[in-house]
Amino acid sequence: MLTVTLLLCMSTAAVSCADNHSSASAVSPISGNWQLTLTRHNSTQQWTFSGFLLQSGSTVTGSFILGAGCQGVGPVSGTFDGQNLQLTVGEFGQDFSLSASLPSGNAASAFIEGQFSTLQGGCVGFTSTGTWTAVQVVPLSGAFHGSFVSSSNNGTMDVTGTLTQGSNIGASNATVSGTISTTGATRFCSYLNTATITGTISGTALVLTLYGPGGSQIGQIPAPPPEPPAIVTPDGTSLTSSYIFPQISKDCLGDQGSLTLTFP
Repeated sequence: MLTVTLLLCMSTAAVSCADNHSSASAVSPISGNWQLTLTRHNSTQQWTFSGFLLQSGSTVTGSFILGAGCQGVGPVSGTFDGQNLQLTVGEFGQDFSLSASLPSGNAASAFIEGQFSTLQGGCVGFTSTGTWTAVQVVPLSGAFHGSFVSSSNNGTMDVTGTLTQGSNIGASNATVSGTISTTGATRFCSYLNTATITGTISGTALVLTLYGPGGSQIGQIPAPPPEPPAIVTPDGTSLTSSYIFPQISKDCLGDQGSLTLTFP
């Protein structure tokens, strides 16, 4: 049996309940895991940022994985007065200024849209203005079920598990950990009966590593580039990805393919 306990609860209190998340959001609705898309005026060019924000009173802090010209992590600072949001994202000396006006009510903070600007700098070599949107990613928590579908004609392996997420500390990602178990007779290798999982989430993207009972790495979600990252839906109801189980012995040639996990 493969059991996946991944820890994915975002802002303040751990994964135990959605009520805790709702209560925390009522106090600090900007706190959480965010996926941002910036679109330049008069251009189809888009930049993607992701990471976690923390709100304390009217002050907002955090960190984003950068997506405009330079790769890396940048600090986020700003203010939110209950309606007007101002953020500055630092990208190696080049600041991105983001502003938005939110409708009243906490539900409005789950999706944000506004304007951005940046002067010419080392990451983007021209002055840019445009629009930005952001969606808050709901934590994956509780039981799930799903399937690994082999692209090598090895069949479909059904799995169940549970998952949680590390605390929001205003970093560019949060830790993910857990276990995974098979529920049917099909398994691509005998060592896939049980595994533990560690990884990270930022925005909607996850990177997960599977470890066998002896502690050795036995799998990776997603498969290495050029495969895209594992993607969680913003409402936290499903996860889709590629995967790879490498060859460990002549008796187990490994496998790769796609997977879907659903969170009822």
